[in-house]
Amino acid sequence: MEPKYGDVIKITLQGDAWALYVDNGEIVHLVLIDEASGTNSASAKRKVMLKKDLLSEVAGNSKSNYHVENKYDGSLHIRETRAIQRSVDLLLKNQVIYEIEGIFEQYSQLIVEQLRYDNTDMECSGANPGDLIEMPSPGLLYSHWGVYVGNGYVVHLVKEDSMGSSGSSSSSSSGSSSVTGYVWKDRLTEYVPDKNYKVNNKYDKKYPPRDVIDIIKDANEQAWKEHKYNLLTMNCEHFATKLRYSTGVSGQVQMALSAVAGIVGSSSFSSSSI
Repeated sequence: MEPKYGDVIKITLQGDAWALYVDNGEIVHLVLIDEASGTNSASAKRKVMLKKDLLSEVAGNSKSNYHVENKYDGSLHIRETRAIQRSVDLLLKNQVIYEIEGIFEQYSQLIVEQLRYDNTDMECSGANPGDLIEMPSPGLLYSHWGVYVGNGYVVHLVKEDSMGSSGSSSSSSSGSSSVTGYVWKDRLTEYVPDKNYKVNNKYDKKYPPRDVIDIIKDANEQAWKEHKYNLLTMNCEHFATKLRYSTGVSGQVQMALSAVAGIVGSSSFSSSSI
């Protein structure tokens, strides 16, 4: 059987290896990038990352060296092709490094199967469906925001960035004109691989949260679609808070505008005092 996008490939050329087929004769698979001494031991620690290669370069030119093995198709939910593609793109772009302890082949199989299937192991500790997720931007004063919808996924608005780099849709640019943004539905641990995020339902005392079912329904309906982005009136924080409260709020914008108003006021006062 010829592999299709998202198929799990078992390669038997030299022992067992696992990969995910991504079209055009290419696969993604785990590779070792750093090994300490004694890595032949099952308890050895290794660093690995996802890599894209031609299937023929890994398995050789004979089709007898590999086969499709989607063995959990009948028991686990198969992710949409666009979701698998998104995960692959993020993991490759962010050069996510895993530190593993145990048998490499087993971990390789686990990661590949997590790309194909949804499962409850992807849940994010401490986050409940409908929660606001704050993702601070390193070295900057603003954060990126999204809504947790369960099973490890966050729905969030980004601005003019097909890859949706972390923080790209926050208050990081000037101007008040609207542009076309995009709403992604990402696995939180893939979008923020350093786990620099937190639950922050900071407006709950001021605005009553909507029913969780409605939050998740509306978030999922808007995912994978273009969406208006405006720095002052519809940035990532406005989008997330509107889903949770029916009211779009951005404390970041309010703080920035207050700071600008303070500077202008101070300047006017100084000028009039001269």
